[in-house]
Amino acid sequence: MKKRRIFGAFQFIADLIVVLVSYFLIVNMKSLTRVPYTLPNIIAIKAILPYILTVFVALFFIYRLYEFENLDFYEIFLGIVFSTIIIFIFTLAFSFFFRAFAVPRTLIIYSFFIQIILLPISHFIISKIYFKVSSPLNFLCISKSTKSVASTFVEFINSEREKRGKIETEVLKSIEQLDNLESRFSDFSAFIIDNSFSLKEKEKIIKYFVYKEKPAYIVPDTYDLMLLLPRVHIVSDKLLLEVNLVNISSLDRLLKRALDIIVSIVALIIFFLVILVVSILILVDSGRPIFYLQERAGVNGKIFRIIKFRSMIKDAEKETGVVLSYESDPRVTKIGKFLRKTGLDEVPQFFNVLKGEMSIVGPRPERPESIEEIKKDTPDFDMRLKVKPGITGYAQIYGKYDTPFEEKLRMDLLYAKQKYVVFTDIFIIFNTIKLFFLFKKRQ
Repeated sequence: MKKRRIFGAFQFIADLIVVLVSYFLIVNMKSLTRVPYTLPNIIAIKAILPYILTVFVALFFIYRLYEFENLDFYEIFLGIVFSTIIIFIFTLAFSFFFRAFAVPRTLIIYSFFIQIILLPISHFIISKIYFKVSSPLNFLCISKSTKSVASTFVEFINSEREKRGKIETEVLKSIEQLDNLESRFSDFSAFIIDNSFSLKEKEKIIKYFVYKEKPAYIVPDTYDLMLLLPRVHIVSDKLLLEVNLVNISSLDRLLKRALDIIVSIVALIIFFLVILVVSILILVDSGRPIFYLQERAGVNGKIFRIIKFRSMIKDAEKETGVVLSYESDPRVTKIGKFLRKTGLDEVPQFFNVLKGEMSIVGPRPERPESIEEIKKDTPDFDMRLKVKPGITGYAQIYGKYDTPFEEKLRMDLLYAKQKYVVFTDIFIIFNTIKLFFLFKKRQ
């Protein structure tokens, strides 16, 4: 873990150097020509550089570019590309609206190409060195049953981590067997405790690893998430933790609503031509209606009608009733397959956001009848109704279409517990844009 932080800091410094060098290189190359940059140009460049570096740093942390183990190089590359494009647009806009900053357009364009080449190279080299000198990260997942969440977790990690380490499962029939794990300490970097244990059992296991000074992680259940980020009170000599399902303050709700309106208006302007073209394609492919209105459960269970581009044949559920869509579903139209694959069928939901029925970020709204069905296996699923539903969320950027509802609930409750929700929304929005190019996650 310490080595990861050191390499993360090293990569951070390398990124700043690459950005500075890109501007320095262009300025010096220009000085060798017949038309070098003027003194006002140089002053403007020096004035704007701190703002550029600040935005770069923010974007690189938003796109998690220093998480070596968690992201593959393609995802890191996408983060770099999006960051440099945003900086390119930001710098052009800054120089256009604030004409006192005489930043040359040639500098902005040339530095963009240098950054988009050198930044991925530096990340590739440093990550290769990191994995070369780092020991494999081996995890032992402790469970009471091979059929618990541990088996799914093991399968996922082994498929995603490639040669970066391994994960094994240890079935613990009773807490008395804990001491048997000591013989395996040298083989594993950390230990994962799944949610098959009772609260008392989990407490004993956590204490065991704390006393042994071994890093341990837990797969949280609803109770664990309820205690996340509590408000702390001391009354006389008693320590109290105030338990809330939602940590979003009144001010955060106001700022979140302002962000929703701004993002929705900008998105609808950007997607105006897309909406027009898709509407024509739907009419040509399968006729009217263009949009599909469906009842969904909103905040506190209030029913609203979600707006989507129609991707199925007309009256698709007239004969069958409510049936979840599946791969190669014959009810999906030709244009509908494209819309679902690209996520463009969700674009009209920005109108729901403007109406205040949805937010940009929040739990995905489900049909009322689907919630009752889901609750048979995940009884606490309606807890997510305490938060306004959204177009995207943690479950969308970290999960997949077939992620179990129990896991989606955990991600939704994690979002509800965030104290600075606007910053979380910005993080999720930026990573949702990147998600369009991560085809594996969109399956």
